[in-house]
Formats: sequence, C-alpha cells, structure tokens
Amino acid sequence: MAITAGCSSDAPPLPCPPIVVVRDADQMTRFEGAGRDLTDVIFQADLTGTGVTCSYDEAAIDVEMLVRIQARRGPADLTNRADLSYFVAISGREQNVIAREEFDVAVRLPSNGAKVSKVDEVKPRIPLAPGQNGADFRIYVGLQLSPEELEYNRAEP
Repeated sequence: MAITAGCSSDAPPLPCPPIVVVRDADQMTRFEGAGRDLTDVIFQADLTGTGVTCSYDEAAIDVEMLVRIQARRGPADLTNRADLSYFVAISGREQNVIAREEFDVAVRLPSNGAKVSKVDEVKPRIPLAPGQNGADFRIYVGLQLSPEELEYNRAEP
C-alpha cells in the first residue's frame, strides 16, 4: 500500500526530501578549444528549476523529480545541439552520499540564439530504515562540469 505525501486524513503529510541545487554547478559555458572569448562559446546552459513529489510505502520513498535545463547556442556551435549531463545525488542526515547518478541530455538549439528549455524526469527510490522519512535525506542536483568549466564558473563575478 502506498501513502502519497500530501494526501492524508488526519496526520500531517510525510515530507519529500528537499532538493538542493549545487552552487557553481547550476550553469555551464562550453567553449571550443582553449579560447575563452565570446566567439569561442559552443553553448551556455543553466539549471533553471526543479520540482519534486513523492509517495511512501513501508520500505521506501518513491520520488518523482523534474529537472529543467535552459540552453542557448553560441557562435562556435556547428551542430545546433547541446549535449550535456547533470547529476542527482542523495545524501543521508550526516551528509554522506548514499546514491549518485548522471543523466545525459541533448537539447536542440535554434539557429537564432533563442533560449530553449528541456525538462527531464528522474524517479529515484530511497530505501527507508524504521523511523526515517524524507526529512532525513537531501537530493542534490547540478550540471556535470569538467574541471575547466567549474573553474570558469568560480572565476565569474
């Protein structure tokens, strides 16, 4: 029997784990080659939103999570496509990562440079020990960056 968070007669709803967007991993600029000029940009992408609902059974929380990524074509793009990845990591109360997975996303980019959004759905299942609920966990999400992309983000004002 599943109990849906947010739907209960007298008891307060059981919480969904909060989503945390990882600082410095919420945006990316992908460059062609070693240049860092505006003309070297292949695409730019931002993690623009997340949403979560969850349901409980005796053994686990079933999470349904939406991840919205927005991308824009840069002058160095030749494919009209942004291929990137994002990660979802789940931590316990002590901030220890108990699960982590990467997801690939391809976003078709229009030639006119307009921003395009892509929404991806992820459905992690979090095992529960007796007495645990969604408040005992955190879900971290971020764009999967190369070391150079992370350094670029941290250097930007």
